[in-house]
Amino acid sequence: MQYKIFIEQLKRSKKTVVYLCLLAIATAFFVMSVNLYANSSGNLKVAEEAFSTLAVTELYGEVDKYGNLVERNSEEHIGYEAVGVRGYDFSEFVNSEYVESYDLRTNYGAFIEEHPAMIYSWSTNSKGELLEEYWLMRSNNVIRFKITAEQPMELEYVPPGPDRWTNRGFFGIEVLDEAAACFDYPDRLTYSTLGYKQEEWDALAEEIKAFNQTDDTDKLILQPGVEYIAIVGYHGYWTRNEETGIWEPSVRQGIGDTFSLVTPWQDFESWCLTYDDSKEGVEYQWNNTPFPIQRWEDVQNDPQLKAYFDDLWQDIYVQQRTHNVVATDDVSSVPAFHLGGAELTEGRYITEKEYAEGAKVCLISNELAENQNWKIGDKLNMKIFESDYISAEARNNHTQPIYNGEVTPFVSEGEYEIVGIYSSYEVKGYTELATSTTEHLNYNIYLPTKSISVQRDLSDEMVHGSTFSVKLKNGSIDAFKAEMEEKGITTVEAGKYVPTFHYYDQGYSAVRSSLLSMNSTAKLLLLLSTILLLIVCVLIAYFFWQNQRQTVGIFRMLGGTKKHAIAAVLTCAMILTGVGAVAGGVVGYGTAYVVGTGIVKANVKEIEMDMSQDNDLSALTDQQSHIRVAADPLVTLAASGASLLYPAFLLGFAAMDIDKEPRELLPKGKA
Repeated sequence: MQYKIFIEQLKRSKKTVVYLCLLAIATAFFVMSVNLYANSSGNLKVAEEAFSTLAVTELYGEVDKYGNLVERNSEEHIGYEAVGVRGYDFSEFVNSEYVESYDLRTNYGAFIEEHPAMIYSWSTNSKGELLEEYWLMRSNNVIRFKITAEQPMELEYVPPGPDRWTNRGFFGIEVLDEAAACFDYPDRLTYSTLGYKQEEWDALAEEIKAFNQTDDTDKLILQPGVEYIAIVGYHGYWTRNEETGIWEPSVRQGIGDTFSLVTPWQDFESWCLTYDDSKEGVEYQWNNTPFPIQRWEDVQNDPQLKAYFDDLWQDIYVQQRTHNVVATDDVSSVPAFHLGGAELTEGRYITEKEYAEGAKVCLISNELAENQNWKIGDKLNMKIFESDYISAEARNNHTQPIYNGEVTPFVSEGEYEIVGIYSSYEVKGYTELATSTTEHLNYNIYLPTKSISVQRDLSDEMVHGSTFSVKLKNGSIDAFKAEMEEKGITTVEAGKYVPTFHYYDQGYSAVRSSLLSMNSTAKLLLLLSTILLLIVCVLIAYFFWQNQRQTVGIFRMLGGTKKHAIAAVLTCAMILTGVGAVAGGVVGYGTAYVVGTGIVKANVKEIEMDMSQDNDLSALTDQQSHIRVAADPLVTLAASGASLLYPAFLLGFAAMDIDKEPRELLPKGKA
């Protein structure tokens, strides 16, 4: 009851409304400022964590067509080119304080027993409507067959050229067996050049005579009733029989299913990546191998020939089920993933813990998921072998790691769980080797490097824009450049490879600039609102106490204690504080949302304009949902609590007067 006199005084005083409004306004301004500052600081943290900076490394030098260093203007010299280098020592720059991590990816082949490796394709009409879906082989094959004609069949050799298809022919065929063990061949095939250039065909003159059992060298003569074995190139078109798992000829068979003889990939002695513009990108060298078509009877009677085809038959079975595997320590360091050329569309990414522990998990492409009917959670039993697969040819979807049982034994085996599925898109990044550096094979399976039992010697791996990348600390590009120049690492010198870095920060620099601008604005508003809140709290406390001194004096003259008087005044002040804090918090919360949304929208628009010039927008699009524009209830509650400064200051003013005699607290003339 002793508080009643103070409450009544509070209710009657017109100044109470003024105090309440001032307190609410100051609190609202402070709440808005704190929220904006918290948001802008949080957005900076989000940008730091969400964006990453990638330095794609290319090695330049005065080189020959194979990328080996040579003297300038020597006979072998082809120019100052960006090349892939095996065994390059990159430790000098990855040890920089500005480098967070690096990733040297390695290529493997994975034999997956129940899943032949195929390429999906389709055809459309002039209106773009889907006419047919079909699949192409990704491997050579070995077939045992005989012709169905009753008379000898002559396959005339036609040199490759623009009119090669005008000279094609058809011949009936019965395939008795095939090495891949998953195809049901059609009853006729087409042929044209038979797969050999003129000089290659001429070099086989004696083998052709022996095969024909005549002196003819301009054709192959196939006899009815005779069984043959032939090494044929990959071809299409196929459709999958879901019940049997056998690939059957599509309605397009006989048009694209060309009978072409090939040197099998397993016979290539070496694959040389070339940088000579006159080459197609890769040069092949192979040992002396048997003619790729033989009479079956001759093969069975020749132990050496029989051993060759038996070995190749087994290799082709594995080869047709070989899938491309990329071992990595961080798939986000793959340029295509970093630049938005590949993106997770289902499931999740491999975690840092899984990379560190070598967990048997993997990411597959959307194409693989559709072609093989794989889904998240499926486990793939992979037998893995090392590969010298050349990443520069990744744009060729037929390219596979080559399995040869004699030289590429399986080094690891295990069940890998599919945890994520990715899709590929057009890449906007630029490097000198753009098609091979920023693009990647749509059929790659990504898995942790440490999940493979036998680790490779990385000192002999290809350092190339598509296999090696460095992650820098965000915002450190200029400092890293300066350090590389200071150390002379990027200084062009004869007789050495010079690393050139192409930087991709996913637009972090543009985002950070705008977010820092927001943060600076928020800091200024926070400073002003803090000063305003302090001034308002001090003034209200002072004038409120002056207004309460008389009531305190009267209260004490009526027998009230100093303790009760202070408690009563603070109770009134807390009522004002509570109402002002609630009102100011609500107004500040709403204002922070409105103002924050406007600022963020303006900044995001500015960021998009900045990023659209040189960066892919996918990173910003992915992170826009994380850029906070609304006030935080907890931050608002904490900021509203700052209005407690008012009763704190009030207590200070009261402490200076409370020990005075009651009459001294009354206005002069009323004592």
